[in-house]
Amino acid sequence: MNDSVPQPAPTPELIRRALHRLIDPEVGVNVVDLGMIADVDLLPNGAAVICIAPTSPGCPMQEVLADGARALVGNLHGITAVEVCFVYSPPWTPDRITPAGREALAQRH
Repeated sequence: MNDSVPQPAPTPELIRRALHRLIDPEVGVNVVDLGMIADVDLLPNGAAVICIAPTSPGCPMQEVLADGARALVGNLHGITAVEVCFVYSPPWTPDRITPAGREALAQRH
């Protein structure tokens, strides 16, 4: 008997849920609630493309964020590769922070 539970096929929403575990090390809040995830795409071959809008053009944590995104999303069932890109236009602004992100930031101060 096979006790394994079928894994859901990857979707952009599933990828975003995984990215909720990626914490911006400078702020201490996840990148989804900070509004840093500009786009998530899933290609027919199972590759995920994640576009991150850093909070500043010179963000020193870009590689840390990219490595974290690759690790989290790369572990999802059905993902064959993870490409991370950084986008600067339109630039990230605090208006992109979700209500949950605002609450998390308020609790940190």
